[in-house]
Amino acid sequence: MEKGLAEFRDGKFILIEESIGNPTSPLGLILANNNDQKASNLGKCLNKAYGHLIEKNDEQISGTFFNKWMNYGKEITEEELQDLWGKILSEEIATPNSINYLVLNTFSLMSKKHLEAFHSLLPFICDGNLYCNNTLSAEKNYSHVTPSILSELIDLNIIKGLHPADVFFKKELHQVTYGDKSIPSIYVNKTNFIAFHLSEDHQEIKPNFFLLTTIGQKLFEIALSNLEIENYFIQLINSFKQLPEFSSVQTFELVTLIEDKWQSKLTIQK
Repeated sequence: MEKGLAEFRDGKFILIEESIGNPTSPLGLILANNNDQKASNLGKCLNKAYGHLIEKNDEQISGTFFNKWMNYGKEITEEELQDLWGKILSEEIATPNSINYLVLNTFSLMSKKHLEAFHSLLPFICDGNLYCNNTLSAEKNYSHVTPSILSELIDLNIIKGLHPADVFFKKELHQVTYGDKSIPSIYVNKTNFIAFHLSEDHQEIKPNFFLLTTIGQKLFEIALSNLEIENYFIQLINSFKQLPEFSSVQTFELVTLIEDKWQSKLTIQK
């Protein structure tokens, strides 16, 4: 591995023991400052990255990116955050320059509580938006998350704002031609969208939402890649059913791109 920090052996990354006693080696410099735990943290993050790595791009990732990733990774002790950190490196290896330094720095500031809170908000998140009931405060919309943590997600620049003035609404949803009908829809990502089959007397829905930042959108993208799309869809629709703007929807349908064709994956009735 680059910089002689570790080698891949027996299906996992092993920190190179020969470097421990060498104060001029990268690993020696790390361990010389009472960094046994930091070295262990880094090894775990590397193994998480390997576990997430599906493909490797021929283009090399930036040395600056790797150095920043390594320095932050040494401090991460919680397994959930190590998994996130590993996912970040694997994505950057597969698609160089897909994660900028601002995103990397923000993720490094997150605690386990922040990650758990964001994960608990996933059933309200789709297409870069955090859906809500605009007649309720953010604290009541997301009562399972403490107000202080919600505020910190704003401070971390993951959510743009959660005040009443921060609520947006869609004047109209994107229409997809499905069969012989034009149906309102919301895209989850490039390979999945949700089609809303409305009752006969309703032709449109105008949902309300708060905005995620580009950093929040990247965190959602990473989180979604670790979920089964069907499970995410079920949880999302359970949340949508609580919002009055979706009351006219008779059927929620998950449509997925399979072998270059859009196909129905799962439907949920009202």
